[in-house]
Amino acid sequence: MFRPRFLAMAAAAATTVSLVAAPATASAQPSDSSPIPGFTAAHSKWQRQYEKAFSAIPSGAKGRSLDAELASEPALAGTTGDWHRVQRVVRELRSYGLKPEIKTYYTYLSYPKHVSVTMTAPTRQSLPVKEKRQPWQQHYEDIIPGHNGYSPSGNIEGDVVYANYGRPEDFALLAKNGVSVKGKIALIRYGATFRGIKPREAAKAGAKGVLIYSDPKDDGFTKGKVYPEGPWRAADGIQRGSIEQIQLAVGDPLTPGWASTKHAKRIKPSEAPALRGLIPTTPISYGAAQPLLKALKGTQVPKEWQGGLPFPYRFGPGGTKVHLDLKNDFSIKPIWDVIVRIPGTERPDQEVFLGGHRDAWVYGSDDNLSGTENVLQVGRALGQLLKKGWHPKRSIVLANWDGEEYGILGSTEYAEQRGSQLRNAVAYVNMDGAGGSQFGAAATPALDDTVIDATKAVDWPGTGGTIYDAWKKDNDGKTPIDRIGGGSDFQPFFERYGVPAMDMGASTPGSSGNYHCSCDDFYWMSHFGDPSFEYHAAMSRLTGIAVLRMANADVLTMHYQPYAAETVTYLNDFTAQQQKQLGKVVVDVSRDTAQAKAWQQAAQALQARADAALQHGDTAAFRRLNDKLMQAERDLLTKLGLPGRPWYRHQMYAPGIDTGYATQRLPALYDALFTNKDVPTAKAYEAHLYDSLKATTHTLTP
Repeated sequence: MFRPRFLAMAAAAATTVSLVAAPATASAQPSDSSPIPGFTAAHSKWQRQYEKAFSAIPSGAKGRSLDAELASEPALAGTTGDWHRVQRVVRELRSYGLKPEIKTYYTYLSYPKHVSVTMTAPTRQSLPVKEKRQPWQQHYEDIIPGHNGYSPSGNIEGDVVYANYGRPEDFALLAKNGVSVKGKIALIRYGATFRGIKPREAAKAGAKGVLIYSDPKDDGFTKGKVYPEGPWRAADGIQRGSIEQIQLAVGDPLTPGWASTKHAKRIKPSEAPALRGLIPTTPISYGAAQPLLKALKGTQVPKEWQGGLPFPYRFGPGGTKVHLDLKNDFSIKPIWDVIVRIPGTERPDQEVFLGGHRDAWVYGSDDNLSGTENVLQVGRALGQLLKKGWHPKRSIVLANWDGEEYGILGSTEYAEQRGSQLRNAVAYVNMDGAGGSQFGAAATPALDDTVIDATKAVDWPGTGGTIYDAWKKDNDGKTPIDRIGGGSDFQPFFERYGVPAMDMGASTPGSSGNYHCSCDDFYWMSHFGDPSFEYHAAMSRLTGIAVLRMANADVLTMHYQPYAAETVTYLNDFTAQQQKQLGKVVVDVSRDTAQAKAWQQAAQALQARADAALQHGDTAAFRRLNDKLMQAERDLLTKLGLPGRPWYRHQMYAPGIDTGYATQRLPALYDALFTNKDVPTAKAYEAHLYDSLKATTHTLTP
């Protein structure tokens, strides 16, 4: 995955689930005669029969065999290993009786040609830039050294300054303490924000280069045993990752807003918003960072900046100098999406998407073969149902994306190529990191109930209960669903084209030591992540049932009453933030609040009509209701895009401009007023939001 979305949630929640899962056991699932939300009583019975047949097919044994094969070779996007993985995926899908199509895009990628990090003071020491080989790892020669995708090349030397997580507030604290990074190399630890924010902020402060390392306090030996004896990051583990400015746009940086087909128009790299403001940057291990940090002079850092290495951290500069020599190759390379479309019988024009990416920085058993394997298991189960004469009412599209790790490339190019057709997309379901015992989810509020209802229909291994039961137990009786922000393949569907989306995953509780490291391999997954692969199978059942229900529902279970209520809260928070930061309200959103309440009333009335239609089996009403439900999310887009980042169009949610991952509510208003200090633009976007709220209210009104 582009980011470890569920790891913070997993670390914060206590769990009693064993890492070694027992096979799924029976639990108090709904009976075959229980009604399913969105289905008539008769169709509920039909649906549950097929869900039962579907659920019997995914297995831990199949997940294990898929992972052993697919993770046998590194598969960085656009490489030979990636193409070999494409062929394996296609072969699997064909064996299920499905008809996969390979869609090729030509994207701008970077690869490390030469990486050298040398400590030149107080002593000279060449630092490692690649993990040591483990006996079971094949194709070791194809593992790239530490690389931050899209980093400029550079040959620089300078004093080192430690800058904590590299956030805007971290560089502000350095300045407050009289520590300048101008002309220096910033040493920054991973975490707290998207890695691309770190070099952006370092460049603003005048740094000429950046080293990013994973501190053992965050995911190394302070957490427990390290790989290969345990799941945590070893001293040589390097976290690779892209620094494309995904908070500005995702996809091929040279084709922002249109598909990167073979002969597509391309802008110059110097003109690409997503490559703006970058300086030479490379990741290193905490073993390599240790001598640099230990030799630093200057003031000792505050407690919250202290990492896990056994000595006091200091700001610098002084004591430590580094020579960084990066030669990165930039070129247009083919990447490959694999698509399977299962046509619907009643509304073939309407499509339900299930997607997960295939590419990895190295082997990628967890990130994201766990998602790929689950998409395959869903395909395997659907293939068997098709052979028995079953067909969905709406079309189902299974997608295995490429290039996600560089910046959500494959899914974005596909969505941009099919933008006009996506008006008929019912929903997009994402799987990115789906092989552990700690369940987590993010979604548009309209799909919260769809997520919750599906978790009640699937047993969770080793617990004697359902996913829903374990989810509540892990979260003090609650079922927390995050709002979609940045970091995976849901972004183009939801944030540019307004397709309702959900993102469901499962991680090993508290453990992220394998993230973007060569240790994310079959050995790690089969020893620490999901040894029985039963969690993989359970996640396949979950996402498959969610997709089946949206493909077959009489009335789509998109509930906008809670969405509207949340919007009222967002607007109240925006007003309170103005009072706090500005001392007064300069952008009045009272009419937006009133309109959001009207939207809530319209949604409530529509739900009442839907309930009545289901009770009476009113098929003519079903079609009218579904058209309205599908349109309502799209009404929240603005054709202008967000201020300063027009690729993003959703006015409710976007990745934070200073976080890259974390979700910003009402992004246009916050960007304009608090980031850009532009009151006229903020007022203009308030008017756009008001128009959207009126439109979505009108859509849900008879």
